[in-house]
Amino acid sequence: MKLDMHLHSNHSVDAISTPKTIMETAKKLGIVVAITDHNTVSAWPEFKKLSKEMEWPVIFGEEIKVIEKGKCVGEIVGLFMKKEIHPGPFGKIFDELHAQNALAMVVHPFDVFRNDFKHLNEAVNKIDLLEVFNSRTTLGSHNQKAKEFAQKHNLAQTANSDSHSPKEIGMSYTEVKADNLKGARKELTEGNTKTVERKSPVTVHLTTQLAKMNLIKDQ
Repeated sequence: MKLDMHLHSNHSVDAISTPKTIMETAKKLGIVVAITDHNTVSAWPEFKKLSKEMEWPVIFGEEIKVIEKGKCVGEIVGLFMKKEIHPGPFGKIFDELHAQNALAMVVHPFDVFRNDFKHLNEAVNKIDLLEVFNSRTTLGSHNQKAKEFAQKHNLAQTANSDSHSPKEIGMSYTEVKADNLKGARKELTEGNTKTVERKSPVTVHLTTQLAKMNLIKDQ
């Protein structure tokens, strides 16, 4: 199974992909996506409906800001979630995710341009998955540092598109030997992953800025 587990719909202020476009594209590509909008789960009901209608699975998640003294010091993606979690200290977020039997994935941990994770060493025992390749990370060295950290601490590795627009979906993804979400989750927790890594063009960041200004939309 191919999994793109870090992806945004137009329910994130900086993304343009509609839920319908995401699900249609995912099914066409043969990729199961996790919907991980920024600090909201408002798209979940629409994705649940589309998943049933299209007979294509989806993973429910959220990208949650880690806040310390009023500043963002990293982001954690929750996967296989049951309810929304609000931004806060990293310990609180990890604990709330695990309390609902969700997986905690630290994303773009060394990308200093996009909320690198400031407490990796302190949190290493709470991390279920580490994103070692993010298609939107500009400098390859940032992804490489993530991979080296995962290898050093024996963390399960993932690659994701961090898509904010339709053309980015599935740019990078994680492969597991499973044919359903239950099996995929098991393989993820056991660290049996293979990453497929492709970098998005730097122009995708312009898309993000235009989306924030509401100047472009998914067609």
